[in-house]
Parts: sequence; C-alpha cells; structure tokens
Amino acid sequence: MPDESAAGRTGLQELPVLETLDHLLDRGVIIAGEAVISIGDVDLLYLGLNVVLANVDAIIRTSKR
Repeated sequence: MPDESAAGRTGLQELPVLETLDHLLDRGVIIAGEAVISIGDVDLLYLGLNVVLANVDAIIRTSKR
C-alpha cells in the first residue's frame, strides 16, 4: 500500500518552497504585530511591527487599480 501524505489525501498538490515563496511575493504578504511590556498597569515598552513583502511588479499592479 503506498504511503499517502496529508496533501495527497486532501487532493492538494505539494509545492516546492521556492514556488510557494514566488506565489506569496506575487500576491504580497503583510505581517503585523505588537507587544507591550508593562508592570503594574504602567506601559514600559511598546514594540510595533509592520512589514510588507511583495515584488515590485505586484506593488505597481496594485497601485494602478
């Protein structure tokens, strides 16, 4: 009996890492997060992160819409 992976059982195709990365960069990815360090209801440190990953062609295509 052949060994079936989870992707094979669900009918999804496995994509190599580079194809997945290419697909994500073609669409664009936004990563956002924040963290606050506080003691006794006094905020001591706020860390905010906003990152946009996309290729230049995707950004130009989006801005022309």
